Amino acid sequence: MKNMLGINQLRKNRNENNFQEFNAWVKEFFRREYLRDYGDLNDYQPSHIAMREEVKYWNPNRSKHAEVHWLENFVFGRSDISMRNKILNAMAVKFVGMPTLTLVASNTADYNNIIDFDRYENDLDYRKTIQNNLNNNIHKLAVWGSTQLQTSLQTAARNYCRDLYNNPDKKFQLSDMIDWMLYLDKLGLSETVMDRESTLGSVCEHLKQHRGIGPYFSYHPPCNFSRATELYHIDEDDDYCLVGPGAKRGLEFVFPDIKFSNNDIMEEYIIGIRDHQHDFFEFKDNTEYEFYKKNLERGGNLTTFGVEITLCQFDCFQNIKDNARAQEKRIVPLTFDSFVTIAENLKLKMNQGTLEQFI
Repeated sequence: MKNMLGINQLRKNRNENNFQEFNAWVKEFFRREYLRDYGDLNDYQPSHIAMREEVKYWNPNRSKHAEVHWLENFVFGRSDISMRNKILNAMAVKFVGMPTLTLVASNTADYNNIIDFDRYENDLDYRKTIQNNLNNNIHKLAVWGSTQLQTSLQTAARNYCRDLYNNPDKKFQLSDMIDWMLYLDKLGLSETVMDRESTLGSVCEHLKQHRGIGPYFSYHPPCNFSRATELYHIDEDDDYCLVGPGAKRGLEFVFPDIKFSNNDIMEEYIIGIRDHQHDFFEFKDNTEYEFYKKNLERGGNLTTFGVEITLCQFDCFQNIKDNARAQEKRIVPLTFDSFVTIAENLKLKMNQGTLEQFI
């Protein structure tokens, strides 16, 4: 049985000045994101230049993530592809960062054309086609996420492929991620995810055992499986959290006197905030509460994942608030509208190329 933190203990252990700064940021962020989707951002005046609407932060509401929109509309919601393919495409896109990965892999402007891992495993011609498409990326589409560090994943994939292709000097190529993904699956990835006895925690612990997959990439990809109706046994609101370095720094800001020396302690505080969130954030009036509530799913509540990502994004704000260059780097396509535009522009480019070839 995990320790349960009460609201009084949370209040006692936090630094009040630091908490008020964090609390104000959370309320402003949730108001900004609500107005972006349902209101008028002309009504929003940022308190800080790093909070202007162009500077993106990950929303704790999963439904507002571009990758989740892609998953629900082009992967999880389909009956014509295997569950294994759904899981491995979800993992591959999360490890690399953008849904454009599948456009590059299939040399298409249609997000429905995801990678067929069953075929990749058994059809040499298909495998070579996917590898060539990924490694050449002839349309120069951006595929790597710019808000996470994938270095350890790239290194692990490269090292695996050095052994696979007996090439000790091999440099990393994008196709290495797909080969490595297939290897991870042979070690039980999709089988573990599909097992009805599995939980979010058991899937994350399975991933965490592999070299190169740290807390962030062991936790965030499985949380996406909450969006698949077939994977109802995996829930981002479980009493389980692998706390990443950004969220840890967020906790250390709010609770500077607590020694967050291991994940169990951090998880305890994440779950404590989740369980007492409406008291913890101390809403001054109904308007503040309504912006908070309407920005979220689950009846207006932060999930376990939502608390972790809120703390992480506050840390991002802290890191970029005095750095104009860093703010510019966070002007990135987090909404699916941006990816629709990318696909439309790619289709025009591909059709233009076909027309030129015909002439």
